[in-house]
Amino acid sequence: MSKGLQQWFNLVMMHEYFNKDVCTVFKIQPCVATRRLMKNYGIHIQQLGNIYKGYVEVAETKAIWEELDSQEDLYFQLMNTDCNFDNYTDIPSSNEENKLLYITNATVANRMHTEEFVTPDVYLPKSALRFNVSVPNDTSVTVVIKDSLGKEIYKQDSLLKQSSISVDIEVFGAGIYEVWIDDKRIQTFFGTSEKIAENCYGILHLQMRTLVESLKENTMPSLQVKFSAKATYWQYAVVVPNDKKIKIQELTLEGVDEILYAGPEKKEIAGGIESKVFTSLQVIKLQQKATKHPLLKIKYNNDFSDTVLELDLKMPIPNVSKIVAKKQNNENLLYSQTIIYV
Repeated sequence: MSKGLQQWFNLVMMHEYFNKDVCTVFKIQPCVATRRLMKNYGIHIQQLGNIYKGYVEVAETKAIWEELDSQEDLYFQLMNTDCNFDNYTDIPSSNEENKLLYITNATVANRMHTEEFVTPDVYLPKSALRFNVSVPNDTSVTVVIKDSLGKEIYKQDSLLKQSSISVDIEVFGAGIYEVWIDDKRIQTFFGTSEKIAENCYGILHLQMRTLVESLKENTMPSLQVKFSAKATYWQYAVVVPNDKKIKIQELTLEGVDEILYAGPEKKEIAGGIESKVFTSLQVIKLQQKATKHPLLKIKYNNDFSDTVLELDLKMPIPNVSKIVAKKQNNENLLYSQTIIYV
């Protein structure tokens, strides 16, 4: 029976920091069980820049949703290839060590729109599939583990004077799970027994039930994930080397889009070098490329003439690898400093 490839899913990764929002820093790697499912169902993933397209081998006599009629979901590790990603990305406070970004189509069915945005603001802890759940030792409680569909896969009552319950759900494989104690959800986590790559930034969870429902309505599921750029105070430290033999008469900085800069303020930078620093009066979103630049306007003369000369310099955008946090009034303010040698 001959089969042809049909597209069943579309994912677009976007980021304000990049030109035209095109974010290509992620690669996706299927988890072990997902890799097996992809082989069994003839599923393929193709990456074209920041677009990830899912295809499936479909027989001539079948509809695409019949080929994808699986009860198991797909899980992928999102591999981050840019070590500066967190520096230029507006990261929620929920992003902590041992947590992974969680992206899912579970609540997006594309019934009303051809594309829907998913805000990347959910971070889940990662855990082994064998773990302990702490319970009160002065009473008996019921511990329940649920899968991503809300189905109970484990249930155990604790005993008096028992401080923890050992849970083993390894048979269910990698996935999103919830811990409930006496009908109260305690935690949602990503559980897996396989090694998580060092540069794994998040988990992409494709819920097959939701995908199939959309395909049955002749709508190809499509997600757009858009990250926001981090905003910092921009600083320009202007240094005039002594060997230039010039005297600055006037120094001003013209901002872009009505952004004003305070200064120049005389400060010493690294190495005890004297500089004159301009600081933006408001935070500015970081960007990879700029169409307009702040303009440094210099009026100066040298030792050999009293004639005042003028020089205009376009200021570069800040280097995202150099962001400094300063605490003011119990608030961490972020600064991006660029040193300019005239």
